[in-house]
Amino acid sequence: MDLVQPIWRYPAGRPLGHTTDSCCPTPHPGRDRRVPSGVELESMMTSAAVLAEEFEHWLGDPTGIDNTTSFALGLELDERDELPTAGIEQVRAFGFHRYFVPERLGGELRTAEDIFMLTRVLARRDMNIAVSESTQVWNMLTWIGGDAGQQAAYAATALRGGVVPCLAYSEPRHGADLAANEFLAEPHGGQYVLSGQKWPINRGRTATHVVLLGTTGNDATPAKRRQSLFVVDRSRTTSGRITGIPRVPTYGLRGCDISGVAFDGVRVGPNSRLGAEGEGLELALRGLLITRTFCTALSLGTGDTMLRTVCGFLSDRILYDGPASDIPYLSEGLANAYLSILAAECVGLVAMRGLHLYPGEFSVWGNVAKVAVARLVDFNGKALARALGARSYLRAIEHEGIFQKMLRDNAVVSVFDGSEPVCLDSVALQLHAMAKARLRERDEDWRPLYDLRAELPEFDPARGSVFGRGRDAVFASLPALTDRLAGLSPSAGCDARRLTDLKARAEQLRQAVEALFVQVAETPPRPARTAGPTASAKATPTRLLRLAEDVCALHTKTAALGVWLFNRDHLGGFFAEGSWLAAVLARPQVHAYETGDLEPETARKLFTRLHAQRTDNEFFSVRTVRQAAPGAREARVDHAPTPVR
Repeated sequence: MDLVQPIWRYPAGRPLGHTTDSCCPTPHPGRDRRVPSGVELESMMTSAAVLAEEFEHWLGDPTGIDNTTSFALGLELDERDELPTAGIEQVRAFGFHRYFVPERLGGELRTAEDIFMLTRVLARRDMNIAVSESTQVWNMLTWIGGDAGQQAAYAATALRGGVVPCLAYSEPRHGADLAANEFLAEPHGGQYVLSGQKWPINRGRTATHVVLLGTTGNDATPAKRRQSLFVVDRSRTTSGRITGIPRVPTYGLRGCDISGVAFDGVRVGPNSRLGAEGEGLELALRGLLITRTFCTALSLGTGDTMLRTVCGFLSDRILYDGPASDIPYLSEGLANAYLSILAAECVGLVAMRGLHLYPGEFSVWGNVAKVAVARLVDFNGKALARALGARSYLRAIEHEGIFQKMLRDNAVVSVFDGSEPVCLDSVALQLHAMAKARLRERDEDWRPLYDLRAELPEFDPARGSVFGRGRDAVFASLPALTDRLAGLSPSAGCDARRLTDLKARAEQLRQAVEALFVQVAETPPRPARTAGPTASAKATPTRLLRLAEDVCALHTKTAALGVWLFNRDHLGGFFAEGSWLAAVLARPQVHAYETGDLEPETARKLFTRLHAQRTDNEFFSVRTVRQAAPGAREARVDHAPTPVR
């Protein structure tokens, strides 16, 4: 695909803020989110919501057939297994790539939630576009491991739109076992000679830059120090050959470049290496802990469209003399699906704040957030498919085919950046450290973590660590959260009956967390010896993996409790009343639900709120974030003929 530098024109009636700089001389619709005086929207998190609305306006209504990120065009291209190039160009014209470059380097990256919200906007339209362009997140590895010179040079290229990175970790024979990789990066005359294959990876053929792990050590080098991390500009190699490995047919993401890349004696300079020689695995894991957390946005985007599609269809379909959505079985199912989206959003929002406040704790947190949100949305997809019935199998747009596409595309999120078993294994291996860390009480102000209005320190991905020593701010905050709840008095927004119920359920949550770590202490970190030999070095006890699943569920409940406690005074109404929170706390595993689980009154409130946000063109969310207006046309973009590189 040719990469071109786009020129944008704003649509009439709503100018967006823009900036120019020496690294990116072409103006772009970046963010000018200076808040009018008298309006309390000063927080960075609110600012991210405004950015999402700007991006929505830029892309237009996805139900409009003439827009390049429309459902109709996405389905058409998906059927042809074709990369959605026009949609990608429209996204780049907005300056999407700039939000992955820190402000200190001339970019727009201020908060983690900026990336979260922009990705959510894309994923609700077309995962082929979202997944193809979200490879920009791998630029984080340069901000994590690069020196000042590398960062400045790379940022300048990225800001010009000249970086389309791919992550080349996986190898055909090794999968998630990165320590066993065979790709060679042999030191030679002050340079490195790269040889081997990486597959399957996203953007293997179409990336401009390849982020890869290569073996620089030998048999005498400790296994964890044998590999180094490289960023290879495919246009700047001095010898050898780089070739793309053909695409493979996939169940979902049929328009994505899921392929591979092969290196044959490719010589690169020492500036291609990030960090010290032998530091590759650690840098790779540090990057994955961040990107796993951002995967929550992909799940929420697809989850929004699946629920919106099914709710719209059932509301318009007349059965038994009324809308199908009024059938109690269906209305409760929709209410439960909406509840899952709210719970998933709480996990995602708190995790974004945690990346600013507690980056050294994501060796647990990043894995938990990814698993928890993916499970919530995956279960929703299956439940909503049953509600939609036969049409959940139909791919044409006139038969709600966008649901079928989103269902397929969403399935990959639980595999991205470490599959669910890999993430759960990582949590399981840290459970005993978590149990010890919990013995050290933390007397902290938890408001910045949960209050969506609170200011945050700069987001610095380099502060992340793979050695979190079992610390987890969400669980550490639970005693303070239950104390805060115990001190609340009934109000017009949350009456005595509801408040009493919430206090009881929060106490049950506290006891469940205590009981979980008692079970952890009683479970050996290694399996008991068996009579027969085992050839696998991966021997995490399955009991610990099961407890890791419980950690994900309890973490979700705690995040939801914290968001409610610190935002009820300003979000008000449905949110403050708290019946949704009580329903989240009542679920045994959070992500799963059954018919009849909800009290009729709670189901009615949830369905009413769901219907209101759908008809008002808002994201399904604990707060108000507007989507593109019905029929809105995308911003006009003309393309200059000069390639980026």
